Amino acid sequence: MNNQMEMIAHKREDGTAQTVVEHLEGTADLAEQFAIPPLKNLLKNSGLLHDVGKYQKSFQERIQGKNIRVDHSTCGAITAEHDFDAFEALILEYIIAGHHAGIPDGGDLADQPSETATLSARLKKTDFDDWSQYKHEVHCLPSDNYALMHYFNFLNSTKEEVIDKFTFLVRYCYSCLVDADSLDTEQFCDQIKREPLTSRFENCLSRLNQRFSHFICTTELQKARSRIQAQAYESIMKDAEVYLMNMPTGSGKTLCSAKCALTKAITEKKKRIIYVIPYNSIIDQTAQEFETIFGEDAEILRHQSTYDIEDKEDATDVYKVRFSQATENWDADFIITTAVQFFETTFSNKRSRLRKMHNMADSVIIFDEAHLMPLDFFQPCLESVAYLTRYFGSQAIFLTATMPNYKDLLHRYGLKDLVIQDLITDQSDFHYFDKCEYCDLGMVSPELIYGKASQAPSALIVVNSRKTAKALYEDFGGKDQKNLYHLSTHMTKIDIEDTIQTIKSQLEAIRKHPEKKQAPLIVISTSLIEAGVDLDFHIAFREYTGLDSILQTGGRCNREGSDPNKGQVFTFSLEGQTRRADDIRTSTAKDLLRNESNILDSRCITQYYDTVYYFNEDAMTKNAMYRHPKCGGDPTSIPFASYDGSIIDSLDESVVVPNTEKIQKVIEKSKYTSLSKKDYRHLQRAACNVNRREFEELKQQGVVETNQFGVTVLTNLSYYHRDVGIVTEGEDIFI
Repeated sequence: MNNQMEMIAHKREDGTAQTVVEHLEGTADLAEQFAIPPLKNLLKNSGLLHDVGKYQKSFQERIQGKNIRVDHSTCGAITAEHDFDAFEALILEYIIAGHHAGIPDGGDLADQPSETATLSARLKKTDFDDWSQYKHEVHCLPSDNYALMHYFNFLNSTKEEVIDKFTFLVRYCYSCLVDADSLDTEQFCDQIKREPLTSRFENCLSRLNQRFSHFICTTELQKARSRIQAQAYESIMKDAEVYLMNMPTGSGKTLCSAKCALTKAITEKKKRIIYVIPYNSIIDQTAQEFETIFGEDAEILRHQSTYDIEDKEDATDVYKVRFSQATENWDADFIITTAVQFFETTFSNKRSRLRKMHNMADSVIIFDEAHLMPLDFFQPCLESVAYLTRYFGSQAIFLTATMPNYKDLLHRYGLKDLVIQDLITDQSDFHYFDKCEYCDLGMVSPELIYGKASQAPSALIVVNSRKTAKALYEDFGGKDQKNLYHLSTHMTKIDIEDTIQTIKSQLEAIRKHPEKKQAPLIVISTSLIEAGVDLDFHIAFREYTGLDSILQTGGRCNREGSDPNKGQVFTFSLEGQTRRADDIRTSTAKDLLRNESNILDSRCITQYYDTVYYFNEDAMTKNAMYRHPKCGGDPTSIPFASYDGSIIDSLDESVVVPNTEKIQKVIEKSKYTSLSKKDYRHLQRAACNVNRREFEELKQQGVVETNQFGVTVLTNLSYYHRDVGIVTEGEDIFI
């Protein structure tokens, strides 16, 4: 056996070896395949260099069984530093150095390897065995620094733009490399050849058109819906990078966006369609609707924390394996995921997270409820959209009934010359969908709210806190009051879903048999009911909050337009509550409610968002990479590892309520061993939320315990009631 053959990258259990050069070339070919055309040479080179450190004698001893630690990834980064010009070299250094542990912080020129693990420090390391044999087996492709810098327009960008754009570019390149490395390693070591989830877009479009052909179009509202949708179908054929689909509630946004996405994917030959949705409840509805329409023509990947393919009864074992594999790197052409999953991927430095990022390229990406872009990550989110559409071959559709001025916002926080197209330019038919009128009550008593609510067959009351929801529920009679329901995250997800299903059934019965006399149906909820829950009440009440949330509540009043008169939505504040200063969302909404005759008018909605964004500009830009305190102002110092891209920063604690045998078994298992993803999903559904103060009260009373794996369990079930959820005082027991 010659020296080259002796240099081993991986060994199977049966002793079969993969040489280093075989692994380098296999990884390089895949990374090149994944990359957009301008980056193919760079990514091929990354694959060729990422494991050259395995040519070290010490690594070969390790793979033969010697129990030693060997740093092999830094060798590839040092090689890139010496062999390539600055721009390409720096990208290669970051992604190769971090291809196992995650992209490192760039660090400072003075960093030393004995003190820190930044890229700057690691490039100074010298305690390696010779790895120069790679030069006899590895032949990198020529690079063109200027062409890359020109394609990404770095030469005409500000210092801040260079930092953020370079950050995104490095994460994308890292994604290509680590997915290629994982797949080549898996294929050799586990002898697995993956089969992606596939869809037939032409067939899906045909099925969708067939669905549309069955819709009745006789009423004025139905005709208006058809005319609005026709505008979208015509405008989607225009050339743009981002499309804005501003359509009123009830106008068929979801199916209209699906037709636009399929049309674009087919005509532009895009590789995949990605739906990005803010709430799991909306994903559930959207996925079920698409699966019903598209049938076997679409193998839809649902990537969300609350979904487990194991729960799909008609899925074969082979399909379950393919589905689970596809969640790792999004090797599917029809994906539905959450906004948190999508954007936190683009903000990460971790191998497991970033592995799928390269499959966001060359896609049609639909952002449902686009007005809910997280405020604290507003600029990074819009930059991600802008970079994907300008440089990585994707096209985006922003979808909402309350559209902010995204033309200006994308130009200000994304790219100033981004090409943006309105899909709906004529809003003259919008008034047909004004199925509610909004009335401001001011400060009122709970008794007045109850009096008005009980006069209608059904009423929804949405308040801003769990404390208020529970207090109103008890004021109105609690569990002794017939047809009175409470919803808040003090309840487990299982009980929330069961309660919503009961409410939905009662609402349908009331609509179907209005002549039947019965106690009014009254639901008191926190804002969780605004998260894509499809309910239709006769009247609604909304405690003062932002205009977008008020309109979301309005979307659950006379939703189907079945009432001959417009539904009524009342805004209010409650007497006797501790008064806090209104935030900018609430104060702006109050001003519009008092001064405008129709808050559904697009002018009001634009004014609302303009005001909110103006007063929150610092928050909207604070998580841009260029503002990070460790960022030294140039690409060599980007703090990839120190950057916290967590969009959800909850102040709540999660407590599992073991009130079913299944959950009790999982909790018992958690005392002795780590849990599977499936186990955690079961626990998530049986968990409720409490704030830190409530959590401390429960701890002091000794009714919650947290085990070694971080699972907190309610140990006294008298502290949980299915109608209101967890409480901080248990029931008295008399003996």
